[in-house]
Amino acid sequence: MTAFFAAATLTGCAGTATTYPSLAPRPIEKMATEEPSGESSIAPSPTPDAPAIDANSMAQVAAAEGAGARFNNELGAANRAVAAAAGQPVGSEAWVAAQQALSRLDQARGETATALASLDAMMVAAGGAPSAALAAAWARVTAIDEAQRGAFNALAAKLAQP
Repeated sequence: MTAFFAAATLTGCAGTATTYPSLAPRPIEKMATEEPSGESSIAPSPTPDAPAIDANSMAQVAAAEGAGARFNNELGAANRAVAAAAGQPVGSEAWVAAQQALSRLDQARGETATALASLDAMMVAAGGAPSAALAAAWARVTAIDEAQRGAFNALAAKLAQP
């Protein structure tokens, strides 16, 4: 009886003859893939105004420095919370408070990362030839970001992990 049901279910797998699509190149695939010689139909993108880029880069530095001040304020609180959690078990009240302080610290660090991402985009748009002001702004915000990342990682390493 089970052999009959097995045979009956296998017949459902056998299909009728079906026509499959051709594997021959389609008309669109036969078209030339190279650009025609002569003028390109794609216009080059205009380069942004250098003074506007410099002003925007300085605004990003100001944003990163403001975020740096907020980070430093949170850093003191996070240091105290992590010190209070030293030797405490994971999940204790002191440990949870330290984790929350680290979260606030990481959030403050995120504002600097956002400014750095904007400067990264401007550097890419400059095509390898950034203005002196843009390069200086990028270097300044990168230094702020690296200092914040180092302080955050050092503090997080002191806290017991689950």
